Amino acid sequence: MTGAAPALRGLVKSAAGAARFRLTGRRVPLSVTLVLTHRCNTSCAPCGVPLQVRPELDASEWLALVDHLARLGTTRVVLTGGEPLLRPDLAAIVDRCAEHGMWTVLETNGHDLPGQLSQLRRLDRLMIPLHGPKAVHDAIVEPGAFDKSVAAIRAAREAGMEVGTVTLLARSTLVSVGWVLDFADQHGTEAAFQLQARRGWVASRGARRELAEDDALRRTLRFLLEARMAGRRVAMTEKLLRSLLTWPDLREPFLEVDHEDVRCMAGQTFCAIGPDGLVSACLPRSGGTLNVRESGFDAAFAALRDGACRSCIDTPCAEANFLYNLNTPVVLELARASLRARLGSAA
Repeated sequence: MTGAAPALRGLVKSAAGAARFRLTGRRVPLSVTLVLTHRCNTSCAPCGVPLQVRPELDASEWLALVDHLARLGTTRVVLTGGEPLLRPDLAAIVDRCAEHGMWTVLETNGHDLPGQLSQLRRLDRLMIPLHGPKAVHDAIVEPGAFDKSVAAIRAAREAGMEVGTVTLLARSTLVSVGWVLDFADQHGTEAAFQLQARRGWVASRGARRELAEDDALRRTLRFLLEARMAGRRVAMTEKLLRSLLTWPDLREPFLEVDHEDVRCMAGQTFCAIGPDGLVSACLPRSGGTLNVRESGFDAAFAALRDGACRSCIDTPCAEANFLYNLNTPVVLELARASLRARLGSAA
């Protein structure tokens, strides 16, 4: 764990890369999400990822891919799944990313984290789901999940690591948003919130049961905006929260409508690579056509169409679009957030 320095360096490099893209039109995968596996050791109610069975790249393929991405100019890597801790080569992949100076984030449920923490100290950030207090979290994930996730968060914080939590904004979790922010204050974490996908490969057949009403989601987003403006640990920029509040229907994150004057940068400055090497413009719409095993990354990235969609409110993609469109307030907010997170991890 190296803290704010690589995060700020990555932010500066990302902004510089976005500026070059705007000047030259040359696509560069500045941020890449590596979906290391679809396997998982939990069965979260709204999630359909473990239902997608795919073969997986082996360790040598992932390491060679990280080397290649570094040569292309990738500055940020998100390692996710499924549950990436199920892969025995995860530490080697983390170390290789760190060797290239990439800002490296691990998204994990944390259940197996305490036993592997010593091998993952070169991570820059951990993202662990936290949907509310025990009864709420366990109802979304499975019985006993809350205790395991909180134990992982505490172990990582005690090791001086930067930790963020992710809360799904679902029917059963909206009442717990304030509790999550209190938890963040108590433990020095940063709290991110994710709108639910009702369709697509990331949603399970039961996702509709947890889908909150549009007006309830708007009340929650207004609460988060006020909390953000008051200095609470909300890991979403003010610009993003205001943008979400102007979306026509928060139950439909992928409407084909014009929203904000922001160009979609998916497939141009960021992309996702699936367990089997399939390259997609973004994680929510995993619809690439070429595989790195058969075509190589360069050809697969070049084949992504110009702009994955007209607009969306998938929160990580929307935040990335503001960054790579060089929205000045967003860049400044992200820089301040990196400093605050580092100060929190040093506490």
